[in-house]
Amino acid sequence: MLNNTQTTSWQEFATGDYAFGENGTWQLAKAKEAGFDYGVLPIPGAGGGKASAPTGGEFVTVPVQDPTDRYATTRKLVTCLTSTRNLYDTDTTLSYVAPTSEVQDKQVADNPELGPWVDAVKAARGRTSDDLGTKYPKISEQLWKAVQSALSGSKSPKDALSAAQSAVK
Repeated sequence: MLNNTQTTSWQEFATGDYAFGENGTWQLAKAKEAGFDYGVLPIPGAGGGKASAPTGGEFVTVPVQDPTDRYATTRKLVTCLTSTRNLYDTDTTLSYVAPTSEVQDKQVADNPELGPWVDAVKAARGRTSDDLGTKYPKISEQLWKAVQSALSGSKSPKDALSAAQSAVK
């Protein structure tokens, strides 16, 4: 689909007219409420095994500060945000997979359906990995434009990807 969102994908799946929907942990509660049988499975990697998913955006970033007397308060804030207990409470409430194995293990123990997502997070790689660095936004834009061009029929998949490759060189 050219213009579906994650919400649209879920809503269409929930009609019962679609065999599957690709979505995230935030839809588990709605799946349970829907009243139909469902399952959760991982997306396989191209060469088998687990697919490499991009990591999400739940990061704590602390800038270098001058003067340094603010570091003590910064440390308290980061410690609060990243404590095991707070990670569990917050991420479980928001239906996110926590970033630490300790909390992930507790989440899966409490809700085994999170297992495939925990495995995906463990196999995840940063969006700027593979030496993309600051080039990631430009490359990402060209890739989504290529996919949209191929899906809409304005370019063949080969031509769309060739144009994307030329644009990022």
